[in-house]
Amino acid sequence: MTRWLGAVIAALFLIGAGYVVFLNPDPVVVHVTPRRSYTPPLAAALLTAFAAGGCLVGLAAVVRAGRRGWHSWRARRRTRHEARRAALTDRARALVWAGDYSRARAELLRDERGVPDDAGRIALLAETHLQEGDPAAARSLLDQGLARVGLDPRLLDLLAEAAERSGDLRAAGEALERARLGQPQSPRLARRLRDLYTADGRWNDALRLQGEIMLGIRGAAALAGEEGTLRGLRYQAAFAETDGRRVARLLLRLAREEPSFLPAWVSAGDHLAHAGRRVSARRVWERALRHQPAAVLLERLERLHASRGRPERTTRLYRRTVRRHPEAQAVLLLFARHLIVTGALDQASEALAGLPEALASHAVTHALWGELHRRRGNDKLAAESFARAFGSDGGFLASFRCTSCQRPADTWDGYCPGCRRWGTLSAAAEWAANGAAR
Repeated sequence: MTRWLGAVIAALFLIGAGYVVFLNPDPVVVHVTPRRSYTPPLAAALLTAFAAGGCLVGLAAVVRAGRRGWHSWRARRRTRHEARRAALTDRARALVWAGDYSRARAELLRDERGVPDDAGRIALLAETHLQEGDPAAARSLLDQGLARVGLDPRLLDLLAEAAERSGDLRAAGEALERARLGQPQSPRLARRLRDLYTADGRWNDALRLQGEIMLGIRGAAALAGEEGTLRGLRYQAAFAETDGRRVARLLLRLAREEPSFLPAWVSAGDHLAHAGRRVSARRVWERALRHQPAAVLLERLERLHASRGRPERTTRLYRRTVRRHPEAQAVLLLFARHLIVTGALDQASEALAGLPEALASHAVTHALWGELHRRRGNDKLAAESFARAFGSDGGFLASFRCTSCQRPADTWDGYCPGCRRWGTLSAAAEWAANGAAR
């Protein structure tokens, strides 16, 4: 059918051309250049012009079609390449999840000449190095990737993680600061940078950033948690002051704003005591003791009264604290220990005999009974009590432990560097009381 249609069109074209030749037999002058001309028949000139125009139109159509075909071929080629890259990336991601990091890198670097030009693939490559515990290789890769793809926030976040694992907190902070320039509203980047400032001891920078974080929080529960962090940062930032009196004022202001924040009370009293203002320190610690019967406060007050030769004040303080906080079982242990140290052995015996059953069987209590019997000269009962204590030395005022990360400490501090939290150190007596309560 197509052949017959082509033959009919060709026949019509020939008939039309012959008809034009028949109607235009006269010659016509055609000037090609100013000095050169031709005199073909008019019909030949017309048919030549028509054929030339048809050839030009056909040539333009062929060029346009070829151009469309070239672009279509390139698009298909690019699509196949991107599909292959996507398949390799998915396979590499699965290998990372499976823990096969070397094969994952091989998949990601296939068909690549050096560092990839895609931020996602660079991030996945860096993750393989980090998972293998090689932050130096991850940092080198990320530096090259950032130079190639620009300041991508995801890559900068990974660079900060690699620098932090290398122990270079300053470089980690700089990377996160650059990441925040690209995404200033990201709460995740803000918290990461705040935690880095905290780890690096840059308390004022962390405090400033914490204020920005809290401005973007709407939920009451989340805001309460961030307020706790704000108090801790204010506590640490106060120590950056060079004037000891100003440090004490800042800590007292923080303590009055949040009476349950124990580190502020303890450290404020410490600064006042170091400055020679022992009466003010005693008042601060006694005021804090009204809010919570912490062992560290009792230890501070006991030591202060002992240095002034007034142990009876400590006895009255313990009795008053027991009446005010009858639920604080740790105070009972500390009171019994104080009575033993001061020689009030009969009163100490009554105090130990009146302990709750769960606390009476604790190793610390047995250690106190052992010391009591030893001071009375009853070595046999003392040995039995110390044996029940399983080697406990009863030093529950001199040793502390973090309630969050279990990190031990020889002396009390308001900040735990292990879990980066505040007010978590508890004395051995408090641990014993909490264990008995459970």
